[in-house]
Amino acid sequence: MDKSDMGWIKPQSTPAWKTSFSHRPKNWRPIRFTGRFRKMNSVKELNQKLDAQLDYVAKASENYPSCVKQFHNYCQVTTMHGIRYVAEEKRHVSEKIFWSCWCVFGISAAIYMMSKIYTRWESSPVITSVSNTNFPVTNINFPAVTICTVNKAVNEKMIIQACNYNLTLSKMRSIISQLVDPEARNNDNIQIVNSSFRPKEAMKYLRLVAPKCEDYLLTCRWNSATAKCNNLFKLTLTDTGYCCTFNAIEARNKKSEGRNEAEVLEQEANYAFLQKAVWDYYDQNRDKNGYNSENMESNATTPDAFTCQRVFDDDLFPGICQYLKKCKDNPKVCKLSPPLPTTSPLGGMISDKYPLKALGAGRSRGLTLMLDTLRCDTVPTDSFKGLRVLVHDPEEFPAVGERGFIVGPGMETQVAVTATDTFSAEVLRAFTAERRGCYFSDEFPLKYYKEYSRSSCVLECENNFIFEKCNCVPYYAPGNYSEKSHGVCSVDKIQGCVRNAITNIAIFKPIKGKEKQEISCTEFCLPACNETFYNFVVTAATFPNQPEPNMTQMLREAIHDNRDYLNNITYVSASISVLRVFFRESSIMQYKRDELFTWEDFVSNLGGVMGLCLGFSLLSLVEIIYFFTMRFFVDWHRYKKAREAQDLLLINGFKY
Repeated sequence: MDKSDMGWIKPQSTPAWKTSFSHRPKNWRPIRFTGRFRKMNSVKELNQKLDAQLDYVAKASENYPSCVKQFHNYCQVTTMHGIRYVAEEKRHVSEKIFWSCWCVFGISAAIYMMSKIYTRWESSPVITSVSNTNFPVTNINFPAVTICTVNKAVNEKMIIQACNYNLTLSKMRSIISQLVDPEARNNDNIQIVNSSFRPKEAMKYLRLVAPKCEDYLLTCRWNSATAKCNNLFKLTLTDTGYCCTFNAIEARNKKSEGRNEAEVLEQEANYAFLQKAVWDYYDQNRDKNGYNSENMESNATTPDAFTCQRVFDDDLFPGICQYLKKCKDNPKVCKLSPPLPTTSPLGGMISDKYPLKALGAGRSRGLTLMLDTLRCDTVPTDSFKGLRVLVHDPEEFPAVGERGFIVGPGMETQVAVTATDTFSAEVLRAFTAERRGCYFSDEFPLKYYKEYSRSSCVLECENNFIFEKCNCVPYYAPGNYSEKSHGVCSVDKIQGCVRNAITNIAIFKPIKGKEKQEISCTEFCLPACNETFYNFVVTAATFPNQPEPNMTQMLREAIHDNRDYLNNITYVSASISVLRVFFRESSIMQYKRDELFTWEDFVSNLGGVMGLCLGFSLLSLVEIIYFFTMRFFVDWHRYKKAREAQDLLLINGFKY
């Protein structure tokens, strides 16, 4: 505004804004743009204040608050290293280029290192560290022990069932052998079962002729106390037929092993006296089958059978079936006692606190068994004489055929068990299972098992895959698949479709709405977040170490328990085994899964990188936010008010 034009003389036409102040009291001046008044000291002061107001309006109206100006202002005052030199007005161009390059380098280095930190945090959010180096074994479950005899059928039971179902003994052997050992690797001389044979019936036969646990578990000790083997072990269906399992957790909705319970109980009740009828018939007709009675022992009771001098074949049929029917209808004719009632052959556990725990380390605080290999029975499913044993987690399916070790006759085998226990912090639930690499028990419920374990998950996964490919499952699969389709696979499907499916086993899982990706069951089934992993060392030596059985305490106790046949050292050396399973150490290593980086660690690492490369801090972030939000808004508000005041002055005749 040109003051000479005003001359501070009352203009010819008084402006409206001055006339609006004409009512002010003497020695009072107006407050800017408000219409209110305060007392002024002098006319000179009024002129000075008015000049300042007009200058402010002029400058404010020219300073349009753009983002470029705001960024330029920020660069001039920021505390971050090097950036203010780029925007400093008195700097040479070469200096600005120099500092620009270093600023770009610092920002690039910070971005690179932060990406590395984020990738590590994203890909490996969990760390497994040692939680306790002296964790007592009394706090973990004792491992489950599953024992399978190589011979899957008792000869006398097989003869009785062959007569009941109008089958020959060879046919019955073929059914059992090919069901348990589909490849029939060690039974090449047996006849092939008709592919139309119903697998459900084969399963039924397998259960009816299977030896009971007490048939080959002679004596049992648990935690230094003698116990009945039938109370410790339970008959369980495994991948190699029916076996006896100690301390295992049953599957949920498991295919009922008591499906034929009534028939099994009847068979067990009849077996005790029909077995004697089978022996009597054999003894009466052995000369016809080429066996000389002079070669038999004078004792015509059990020692004859235990030395495997009775060889059963199809020459006994059909006469033996007629003889058994006569004895069953009238036991007195055969000079036999009527059958006695029997309890369930499935067995049970001795304690409600299940699974069981050991009292400590050492073989006196573990499981000790004396076993009979049943070498006289003639349906072997392997190339050796003895038993298969698997020491495993109580929640795990006993895949004895695939993973078990061998216990030979005439041997004492010791299994020294060690374990590692792993638990996971609850904070890991915030991560997805794929990121943490494990499942909590309630995150991935299995269909046929009460508790989640990787082995149970893999088993269900593989069985589902086989069912999709072959419309049936292996006979040992948990659950009742018979409601869906044909249920258990027949022999020809096991040898064809199932074998091909197992070699290429996988499942299909959709990923993010894209095409289905093929992954294996072991990739799909993650480990459990809380689990105990068992390792063991197996050692063996010849048993017994004495020339006479009654010189060994374990055998002497068994002989006193109505097992006189154990007096025969030849039989003991060729048939009896001892198995001891115990914890080797009284304490184990315990591990903990926890967060590798908490969010505090992540933020502090990022802050350290930003501080190193750019001098960046938390207040620097606040400064950036302030400059481009609050300060930008305030400057815009001031500009807007100044423009309004300028427009008002121009309307009233002021010139700039």
